[in-house]
Amino acid sequence: MKSMQKSSSLILTLVLVACTAFVPGCTEQVDEVFNGSEQTDVGAIDFVKITNVTWQWAGLVGTPSVNQSVVPNNESYTLEFLPGGTYLITTECNSGSGNYTVDGNSLTLAPGMITLAYCGPESLEPQYLSLLGIVTSMTLEDGQLLLSLGNNSEKMLFINAESVQ
Repeated sequence: MKSMQKSSSLILTLVLVACTAFVPGCTEQVDEVFNGSEQTDVGAIDFVKITNVTWQWAGLVGTPSVNQSVVPNNESYTLEFLPGGTYLITTECNSGSGNYTVDGNSLTLAPGMITLAYCGPESLEPQYLSLLGIVTSMTLEDGQLLLSLGNNSEKMLFINAESVQ
């Protein structure tokens, strides 16, 4: 058992040495990420920056040729990541929770439990829930959370509820 731990420690040390020796600017890039570069990979930042934050769905953004859609009553559509791998959501008339997994900036939101009240024909709830089901990754840009959808360039834009108040 001790031999296995020594081997693991040795391998980790060698990987770290290789990173600093063979990747020019490795430490400068890390400093840039933590000192507020414009776009930050969630895998490279402390996950605490997005957990325990109520994120409001503000709209959809895509390629420059696609117009941004805006979500009316964005305070009605929220997403919150809890540290233990659970997320909470609210819509206009329902709330629920599920589990998420993160690997670098890859994000998977597993289907969860949600209340079943009917929100009405004008509700964006079906679209919201459907989009959350195809999230593949996330980034943090200028304090806004962007969740990438499927294999295209469309993203769900979330703003911090505290920044709105």
